[in-house]
Amino acid sequence: MYDLYIKNAVIVTVDPAHTVYHPGYLLVSGTDIAALGPMAELTDEPQAKRVIDATGFALLPGLIDGHGHAGHCMIRNLADPDQDWDTLMETVYHRYTDEFFWYAEAALAAAERIKFGTTTGVSMIGSTPRCDSLDILAAHFDGAKKTGIRQLSGIGFCDGPWPKHPRLRKNGKWTETTLTPEQAAANTEEAVRRFNGVSPRQRCIVAPGNITPRPEDTPDFAAWKNRTMTRIAREYGVPLHTHARTGGIQFAWDTTPELFGPTTTLTHSTGLTEREIGIIAESGAVILHGPTTRANIMQRCPVYEVLRAGGEVVIATDGTAPDRSYDLWRDMKVFQVIHRLHENNDRLAPPGRVLEMCTIRAAKAFGLDGITGSLEAGKRADLILIDTRQPHLAPFNVLPEARLVHFAQGQDVDTVIIEGEVVMEHRTLLCCDEAKILADAETAQAQLFERLEPEMRKRLFAYEGMYELEARG
Repeated sequence: MYDLYIKNAVIVTVDPAHTVYHPGYLLVSGTDIAALGPMAELTDEPQAKRVIDATGFALLPGLIDGHGHAGHCMIRNLADPDQDWDTLMETVYHRYTDEFFWYAEAALAAAERIKFGTTTGVSMIGSTPRCDSLDILAAHFDGAKKTGIRQLSGIGFCDGPWPKHPRLRKNGKWTETTLTPEQAAANTEEAVRRFNGVSPRQRCIVAPGNITPRPEDTPDFAAWKNRTMTRIAREYGVPLHTHARTGGIQFAWDTTPELFGPTTTLTHSTGLTEREIGIIAESGAVILHGPTTRANIMQRCPVYEVLRAGGEVVIATDGTAPDRSYDLWRDMKVFQVIHRLHENNDRLAPPGRVLEMCTIRAAKAFGLDGITGSLEAGKRADLILIDTRQPHLAPFNVLPEARLVHFAQGQDVDTVIIEGEVVMEHRTLLCCDEAKILADAETAQAQLFERLEPEMRKRLFAYEGMYELEARG
């Protein structure tokens, strides 16, 4: 007796052979895929506790969003992006947020991701990590966990000058603290120890703000930060996840080459030199490319230069502020458009490869390809069903990968299953109360706004030139 039997689906496995079953079946026992294949090979109807007739649906592995920022769902579309974004967000997160803010935001973000078909999400706690209080990280995990998502989140060194002066709210009172780099390192290591193994779908990773030296950093200090984060990640066997930009990859290679490896993920990686492109290819580190992010607009990520050199690139949302979402389907299409345009070649970014960049290749970047990222017997049953009985997807008879990547939207995801558990069905979240999540988010944001001083409110709510040809900064 199986736990779940899905039949008559168009199954896009994203396995090494690029197998598609049309129609196909998939069987789940416990948390894992027990078997799958074409309907024609079944001689007897399998016995299962639950049967889903997926006629008119495509069945895919759950999407994997390799980079986002916890906190951002509460401040998206606030503040003119031409302000000093990182400094402004650090001020907001360090001075005005409490544990309920991080709990409510994590639940909202995870709910958004699930409803767009993402079964594994990765988050950095803040714009650059807020690493002064592990209670904040605990609240974040609690919020995400209630939705059923697989969540990888972490802290590490913040960007900017030290020491930091974050505030904590306890028993209704705010207390300003002092955070040194040494304390940040100790908190990062304690977080990895404390939060791994608590839940099978929760993993704490090492996620410093950047490997690129900041203007105020000495070379020795910048190298020490990178070395410390690398040591923690390697010692505890967790991914190292961070940002990189021009010069950062070369600096890290020269000073801490041990930082690079197949579970080192470097977000944005804009403005790379030819030598830095070679380092990515040689080292096995993976670039997380957000095609709709401001970083990529300000300075280009050389995606196809890296791929041609033999390096790996996957697609991430960088959700959700100031103007993004967690809809990976949107980012797939933007990825195709901007790189075809830059290369003047409409044969680039073929849909099968693009789908891999949000599933199996993203899973491998975080050391998860043994359990998720494709539909294969023995892997976790991380599945999504796409409703193809809609004008923009019909008729759904040939080349399903192309039809999905070119035309599907996040709202087309009907059902989401994570480790064999149905967490969304017919676009209704089943593990949590969606109305409560939305209400908590509204409450947490209202409380945040009440705490802001007038000048900070002005900075957050200003968007100069919204109706002009070019917005004023």
